[in-house]
Amino acid sequence: MSQEAVRVLLLGECARGSSNLLWHLGQRGCRCWFAASAEEAVVLFHEYKFHLILSTSPVHQATQMMSLLGRTNCSVFYAYPVEQGCWWLPLMNRGQKCFGAPAFRSSEFADVLDQELERIRARYFAAPKRFPEVAYDNAHALEIAS
Repeated sequence: MSQEAVRVLLLGECARGSSNLLWHLGQRGCRCWFAASAEEAVVLFHEYKFHLILSTSPVHQATQMMSLLGRTNCSVFYAYPVEQGCWWLPLMNRGQKCFGAPAFRSSEFADVLDQELERIRARYFAAPKRFPEVAYDNAHALEIAS
């Protein structure tokens, strides 16, 4: 059974700076787009309805983009640069702002990202539950059709 791809938007100053993320997401079957500005991100979002947004751009662009998106069901993470690497800050969790939620070290973010991708797949792409078909025979007894 083929699985639909999770749609991911990367917001950053240049695509080259997101190459590790692109590789990681590509290995997990995601379709990725890149935007260099909040305005460009919003235009892409309205066209593709992303499930996940990862921002490596300055925080004002990430927060500006969030305010322009309105109500959505996507999750947004922001990479806050520190001396050696970054902290990944959750900004939105399935459409709900979550400022102040615990941040993740770069070394832990791959696992967090994989868990988020699984949640997205379970929410949007899980096969609908099938209910057994009910058939009536001539005596009006119920039979469960297999």
